[in-house]
Amino acid sequence: MRLCFLPAVALIVSSAASAQQALTPNQAEAREIFRELIEINTAYKAGSTSPAARAIARRFLAAGFPAGDVTVIGPAGDKDSSVIVRMPGTNRSAKPILLIAHIDVVEALPADWSLDPFKLTERDGFFYGRGTSDIKDGAATLAAALLRMKREHIQPKRTLI
Repeated sequence: MRLCFLPAVALIVSSAASAQQALTPNQAEAREIFRELIEINTAYKAGSTSPAARAIARRFLAAGFPAGDVTVIGPAGDKDSSVIVRMPGTNRSAKPILLIAHIDVVEALPADWSLDPFKLTERDGFFYGRGTSDIKDGAATLAAALLRMKREHIQPKRTLI
């Protein structure tokens, strides 16, 4: 299997030098998705993944993904949902590729944090907030990459899920 990373989309990590430069539209979109995910409390007890799953689904639908290719699933009561997005490939007989990231996080007691854990803060070239390095950064990168592929009319050979 060969992995391919789209330039400027996979880059969410900040540095002091890049903080002074204007973000490209693709980088700005990735950062906004990242911010939105961090600022939704997806902790098991005090939060829920459902608002984050719906937020990601809205982005894909707004980008023109067919409603049949964007599904929010979850248990009864709407406590912890997930989102599944399909990007059909050109070779329908090839096995699909599953890209996966979780959006739930460990509980964060605000008293244990010097900054609000559910607000994305950038300071001295680093991001702070619950999920910045596990795993909301990965979820934001995957979403931004697929949205960019759609916008640039890139259709993979194999279906991406």
